Amino acid sequence: MATQPNPPEDASHDFYAYYRFNPSRDTPSDARNTLLVVGTLIAAATFQAGINPPGGVWQDKKTVDGVPTHPGKAILGSEKAAFTVFLFFNTLAFSSSLQMIHYLIIGCPFSFEVLTAIDSMSGTYGFSIAAVEPPGAVKSRYIAIAFLFPYAVRLSHQMFKKYKKRG
Repeated sequence: MATQPNPPEDASHDFYAYYRFNPSRDTPSDARNTLLVVGTLIAAATFQAGINPPGGVWQDKKTVDGVPTHPGKAILGSEKAAFTVFLFFNTLAFSSSLQMIHYLIIGCPFSFEVLTAIDSMSGTYGFSIAAVEPPGAVKSRYIAIAFLFPYAVRLSHQMFKKYKKRG
């Protein structure tokens, strides 16, 4: 009977250290696969939340508290501040997860096709939130900032590393 090269560790001593990436125990491939699964789940959940926002959409045209409703538009959109915050953070999570998937699949077979799908999903997400957004509910610049923020952070981090190498 073969023994395990690395016996299981006891998670009760340091819970966070046990689940943290450990190069002597975990392979980069396993970590990459885990990140791809997590990124995909986040992308799916945030995409769904973007096209079908909390509270759903108005079903018919009526007036609620003196404000007209618009069929097919988000009910949460009647609360402009709450809807803006929701869309900002949902878009930030969606964009971050797509960026993570993007970086993890570079160099893999069919990466061009996956990147094409990611770009198409991004466009679909943008048009979908525009379709359910009530007139004047959210300023587009907030959504653009949320969408571009993860890319700007990654780019600035890479530029900082290059600058630091020179100096």
